Amino acid sequence: MDDDLPSARIAAELRSRIVDGDLAPGDRLPSTRALATEHRVAPSTAARALTLLRDHGWTRTVSRVGSVVAEPTSPTAPHRMGPDATTEDVVAVAIALADAEGLAVLSMRRVAATLGVPTMSLYRLVRGKDDLLVRMIDAVFAAAALPSAPGPWRARLEALARRQWRIHGRHPWLARALSLSRPQASPALLRLADAELAALEEIVDDPVTRFDLHVVLTSFVRGMAVDLAAELDAAADTGLDADTWADRDPALREALRRHGGPALRRVGDYPYDLQRIFDTGLTTLLDGFERIGR
Repeated sequence: MDDDLPSARIAAELRSRIVDGDLAPGDRLPSTRALATEHRVAPSTAARALTLLRDHGWTRTVSRVGSVVAEPTSPTAPHRMGPDATTEDVVAVAIALADAEGLAVLSMRRVAATLGVPTMSLYRLVRGKDDLLVRMIDAVFAAAALPSAPGPWRARLEALARRQWRIHGRHPWLARALSLSRPQASPALLRLADAELAALEEIVDDPVTRFDLHVVLTSFVRGMAVDLAAELDAAADTGLDADTWADRDPALREALRRHGGPALRRVGDYPYDLQRIFDTGLTTLLDGFERIGR
């Protein structure tokens, strides 16, 4: 990389964040618009920075997600095809299909076709689509190790929340598949709940309040992930990120001109960055937990 170029300097800064662990494998990088705003460069310069990282193997492009930190290079076993396919193969193929095209395309027939087996043969391995979905949820959460338990409650909860956020970033279909009121019977989700509740035991004596705060934290992460999934869908449909769409949408501009109050106008050119919003929300939420705690 030519470090004298603005795009190379931006790429070098992002590369340092990856090396330092601030950006972990699977994490989404800031959007072109966010980088352009932060570094006061043209969008084309920001886009070039992302291209440099991808070309040098630091990132990869994920459909409907954008640029994410690449996983460390390591050999992976191919899925077994045909009659030798296992339950794990069925789940892995289903996750790959959902990651690439969303849950709407997922069906037993589609998974069977990808594996090269008759549809009915899958029912030897999974009971049906609902069972498959629970196994998918369990697999994506189990694939990311829980943070180590030692440490103060706040650091533990923050690490757990950020772990969930990274998982949602890798699997945009996940947020809409999860249910908090009727939770799926996933061992990995139960381990996550137990880890959050164990951290909350340090500051909250009442078990009902502890579980309330666990649900609040999980709901915050899931809600942000639903926004992320919706934005990815909209970007795929329009070819525009949220900021560019807002700049170009005449109906929104007219509504702001006619009905936007002075406080809204004082916000100015707001850069819509879900990662920044997530960080702000998580900090605020944990501040509130601290006030509630003993």
